[in-house]
Amino acid sequence: MATTDEIQQAVESFFLLFNGVIVFLMSCGYTLIESGGVRSQNAGHSLFKTLLIFITSALAYWVTGYAFAFGGTPNVILGTRFWVSEKFGSRVDNQAGYPGVENFTNSNNVYNLNNQDPYIHFFYHYMLTFLVTNIAASAFAERCQVIVYVLFSILMSGFIYPFLAHWMWGSNGWLGDVVGARDYGGSAIIYLTAGVAALIGTIFLGPRFGRFEPRALPLFGHSIPITSVGAILVAFGFFVLNSGADHRITGVAYGDRVGHGLINTVLSGAASGATYYILQRLIESVKQPARHLKRRVFLSTVNSIIAGMVAVAGGAVAYNPWSAIVIGFIAALSFLLWSKLLLKFHVDDPVETAAVHIGGGLWGIFAVPIFRRTIGAGVNGGYEENALSIIYRITMGESWRGLLNSLCTAAVVMAWTAIFITILFLVLKLVRLLKVSRDEELRGIDLFQHGEPAYALRIYCAACGEQLQGKTIEHETIGTRPNFPAIVTDAEGAIVPIEYFSDRNGSSGNINGTKIKSMNEENRV
Repeated sequence: MATTDEIQQAVESFFLLFNGVIVFLMSCGYTLIESGGVRSQNAGHSLFKTLLIFITSALAYWVTGYAFAFGGTPNVILGTRFWVSEKFGSRVDNQAGYPGVENFTNSNNVYNLNNQDPYIHFFYHYMLTFLVTNIAASAFAERCQVIVYVLFSILMSGFIYPFLAHWMWGSNGWLGDVVGARDYGGSAIIYLTAGVAALIGTIFLGPRFGRFEPRALPLFGHSIPITSVGAILVAFGFFVLNSGADHRITGVAYGDRVGHGLINTVLSGAASGATYYILQRLIESVKQPARHLKRRVFLSTVNSIIAGMVAVAGGAVAYNPWSAIVIGFIAALSFLLWSKLLLKFHVDDPVETAAVHIGGGLWGIFAVPIFRRTIGAGVNGGYEENALSIIYRITMGESWRGLLNSLCTAAVVMAWTAIFITILFLVLKLVRLLKVSRDEELRGIDLFQHGEPAYALRIYCAACGEQLQGKTIEHETIGTRPNFPAIVTDAEGAIVPIEYFSDRNGSSGNINGTKIKSMNEENRV
């Protein structure tokens, strides 16, 4: 007959295991959003990027990352045990083999990680590491060399993110334990970190050819259905990640917080998506831009929904539903502001990764001390008055201190991430390992760097400017500047020099009504 503690261990361990699996699917969803949001000749590169990050981040997190974040005998800066899982899970030395996790974020230290298995704890937090790294790398799409993804993944998974996780969620971590900051679901630690890394990398990579020069030209993604499936998986991940921020479900108070997390995530995402869509349509009705210069409303609306879920993540389990609506509304404004700002400074982020996660994450960490409920969960699973907030305790000075804690958290996350990502990309740029050549970028990274396109060559050729199935191809000459070739653009926004579409015998492609032949004319399926 199983005891109560054994039943609780089984329930809590399965809860964390299930959450970790869903977070993995969430990472896959981000990959699909990226793959559908880029041009078809580069879709395979985005998929391969995720595979590389999965491999390298797993090894880096196993070697150093988990030890830094949750290693045994920790101090305020880092953990000091479990390198390459040495003595991991040992049940000697007074339970010293269990990871160091503080009670106020995701553990009940009466039961040692809520009685969860330490290996499941490792699995779950590796999935968060994989998520952070994969989100950030999506901003580098269509122009980044493979080696960049490998080195970026090792640095993020083995060093940058684990330190931030320890400072907020690890035992004795200085942000959570000393300063008193709170980030239950990772608005700052997960998403703001990813957004800042994405922004720094995108700045160093520079824009894709044809995006801003000689004139601004949107480069549309090739597949709304793929983006839609990705958005569904990401939303599914947010439901689990935000509602499971306590890592516990047993006890009436923890069950209540799981329910609040689910409802608040739905409401914040919906409010943010609706607000953005209405605002964008109003802006377009006033400015009336040309059809080919309109924003990608579908992808941007998806991103606004994600921004709302990012913003509410910091305290989804601790908000009342009406608060989630307000948070989602402001998240949409924040996302729209960051998106416009980055475009103004010619920062080319193919799927708006930086705008989504900086806009949502930065606002989300400040929303926690403003809107969180004062009633929380105690170590025995019951309710207790254990928090202060500005909305519910506006006259108490301690409530306002939370804003300073959030400011400290945001500043630390942004500075820590920016410093090391800047160093990495600066070195890669100096040794010329950062960006693919313009020739490869224009012709498609899939075929000319990986040797295998994501789609059949017939479809691939269509994305590279060939007349196929009635698709209209525009010919455009870039002024009289000698360093800009004549180009063709298709409805997807793919841009390629027209000389690449000569036939096999060397005759020039004819753009005056005759078919432009592809280099792969003989190989079409």
